[in-house]
Amino acid sequence: MNNNLKMFYDQEADVLYVTKGHPKYTDYVEYGDNVILRFHPGTKDLVGFTITDFSMSFKKHDSDIQLPFRVNFEMEKELAF
Repeated sequence: MNNNLKMFYDQEADVLYVTKGHPKYTDYVEYGDNVILRFHPGTKDLVGFTITDFSMSFKKHDSDIQLPFRVNFEMEKELAF
């Protein structure tokens, strides 16, 4: 599985999907009212999350949504500045 970050927003359902790589099957845990954390069933590594009622979540919290994990960003290839 690659580690590229993929995001998809379903406007009709108001759901944001964020996934690392291409996990086919995942275990999941509900975290709070609108967040679903997705884990690889074998390794239990976090492989993605889903935020339901995405646009309303920001209105309710007035800015940030806090999630229970850290992210390390790494460039796939070097950029020339």
